Amino acid sequence: MGAWVSCDASLKIDTAPAASTVSVAGLYTQVAAHQTRRPHKMKFKTTDNSVRRWRRPVASMLLALLVNGAQAQTQSGDSSPMPAVRTITHAQIEQQYSDAQSKYVFVDDVRIHYKDQGQGRAILLVHGSLGDLSDWDGWASLLTRKYRVVRLDLPGFGLSGEIANDNYSIDRSLSLIDGLMDSLGIERFAIGGVSYGGPVAFRYAATRVTRVGALIIMNSAGIEYGKQAIDPKTGQKEFYANVSAGAPLTREYVERALSKAFNDPTRIGPELIQRKLDIGNVIGRDREGAIMIRQYVRGDPERVLAHVRAPTLVLWGAAERSLSLSTADTFVAALKNARVVRKVMQPRGDHAMHIEWPQETGSQVKAFLDSEYR
Repeated sequence: MGAWVSCDASLKIDTAPAASTVSVAGLYTQVAAHQTRRPHKMKFKTTDNSVRRWRRPVASMLLALLVNGAQAQTQSGDSSPMPAVRTITHAQIEQQYSDAQSKYVFVDDVRIHYKDQGQGRAILLVHGSLGDLSDWDGWASLLTRKYRVVRLDLPGFGLSGEIANDNYSIDRSLSLIDGLMDSLGIERFAIGGVSYGGPVAFRYAATRVTRVGALIIMNSAGIEYGKQAIDPKTGQKEFYANVSAGAPLTREYVERALSKAFNDPTRIGPELIQRKLDIGNVIGRDREGAIMIRQYVRGDPERVLAHVRAPTLVLWGAAERSLSLSTADTFVAALKNARVVRKVMQPRGDHAMHIEWPQETGSQVKAFLDSEYR
């Protein structure tokens, strides 16, 4: 029996031969960002069972790897040993990755990890799948020169705690954001989100109109939706039937997943890989992820986006592979009541371009905020 060892010698996990169990690792966007090249308008329905669905085969994309990790490893011939169970505790992961700027607050009995840096008008940044607040380090370094930058780990990610009643829905995330910003005394702020953080951000802007001064949507999920075949006998969603708590992540698996989100894989550093590996292997993370996926409801995003009034930047990667380039135009068209809508296609930008090209993407955001955030 071998051993998997993190960058902290205190985080050591016994390993066993790889299993074929599906691994989730707390990641939503498999559902949110599986795509179609032909997004279409939907009539508004109020129940999950009535939501219409799109289908498009997706050959190789980040989130297929994330949710079906163990299967992907077996099919790809990855023979590296895989931990038998997740054994990293929340206490260990906090000790490893908390720093001088890390802060914690209980909001509705959920322990939220966040950072609050800089002065001036506030902006809240919401990470995506396989994400945590450290993904915004580059933007924070740039934006804190003029703005107060708040970023959080959504429950099920990073260093934030679990939700006792298992409500990991987007609506619950909006409520937790309310509580976090209230606790900081911030009444009005800009909000930005990437990937799964996109629908969190735009739903917040659409439902808290007076509270949001500007909206940034970057490579956002929420418009495109994935394959959701229904078993006519059981009514079960085909994809959800294959999602369960399972085997932990391996380093090779994380490397492959990240390579699908970076235009230049040489920019994926060992520290980033280790952080994602450690955080993804926290005890219970796979269970949280399975719950999140089952609770995800796409709804009618175009109806929701029509309620946004704040000036909005749609920032899209010109080299984006996880989402259609045309989806940026769908966002722009749906934001018909926003005071200003600006679309920027980022050269060389892939799904995680805020990590890969923080200076270039952060500069676009700062320029937009400087001119439109009032």
